[in-house]
Amino acid sequence: MCEKYRSIVNLGDIGYMSGVFQKIESENKLGIVYLGGSITMGCNADPEENRYVNLSAKWWNKKFPGSEITFFNAGIGATTSQFGAARVQRDVLDKDPDLVFIEFSVNDDDDLTFMETYESLVRRILKHKSVKAVIIINNLFYDTGKNAQGIHNAVGIHYGLPIVSMRDYIYPQILSGDIDRSTYTDDMLHPKNIGHKTIAEIIVDLLETEYKYYKCSGGKIGKPELAEKLTPCRYEDAAVFQNFNCKPVLKGFTEDTNKIDRFSDPFKNGWISGKKGDSIIFNAQGNIIMLQWRRTVDKPAPIACAVIDGNESNRIILDANFEETWGDLCCLTTLCENAGKGSHTVEVRIEQEGRSDNPFMLISLITADN
Repeated sequence: MCEKYRSIVNLGDIGYMSGVFQKIESENKLGIVYLGGSITMGCNADPEENRYVNLSAKWWNKKFPGSEITFFNAGIGATTSQFGAARVQRDVLDKDPDLVFIEFSVNDDDDLTFMETYESLVRRILKHKSVKAVIIINNLFYDTGKNAQGIHNAVGIHYGLPIVSMRDYIYPQILSGDIDRSTYTDDMLHPKNIGHKTIAEIIVDLLETEYKYYKCSGGKIGKPELAEKLTPCRYEDAAVFQNFNCKPVLKGFTEDTNKIDRFSDPFKNGWISGKKGDSIIFNAQGNIIMLQWRRTVDKPAPIACAVIDGNESNRIILDANFEETWGDLCCLTTLCENAGKGSHTVEVRIEQEGRSDNPFMLISLITADN
């Protein structure tokens, strides 16, 4: 078996974690947020106490008994750092955390677009007044070893952030035959309890190592200055608009008022319609304009189109019929990356009806580069 140290990609600048340890030692309290996709959400961990989030958070209670440790799981399945950058204010920063974990390595693609959305997310978190440190987690597809840690870790190393990689720890053991991947996952992506336990263990190993370095440093190091940008970071000011903070013109669409109890359910607070010709019109501010909408396995579903500034020749088709079988998808579609700064109209219109009880669901409008 490989040693856990192989999972530590980067210890980062000790100035980050020193702020975290100073806070808990001086005030006996700490706030943590875990931001990510379905693995962070806890998919396939049973019961939820076996999620890597819960297991790794326990380390703080053991290391600093009597301290008040609060943690929030901001994982939403099948979402990327692009959506993370848009929802980070609401789901992370409004909680004023001291420490934030980010896990999107199996949801992002390994390309420059996601490098920019990821860096935008990291910068926005690091700028927040309460945040002392960000830790990056790399998960993997167990059958191929694929993930986006190349671009994510390039960002993390540039900013001097601590990084742990489940891929670097476990995939070499899979390839050598020391580990049977089916022990860790049933679907080659979502870890079972033993997988969540291992993710927690490599996080704890990082925290233990960071604490030793902090103690050796004398504990008086401040938070580093923010590094220069690697990418344009146009998603750093991304904002989400839903029916509680936005009032578009409704022509047949209605507000979706269904109440969802689970934070991890993204299909809420939007607008719905299923009748051909119905439309919803937004006044959007931003150079980048995106829509979040539902693709569903429950067919037939409606087909809609999106039109910016009345330009029908560049309309984008939004087909809600989802060909996968694992469940409905919260789809994030970029309508335009160069709309021009200023005000734009965004119309979503039903082009083809589906089943009468299966409406088109528009979840949110997202803008960036304002």
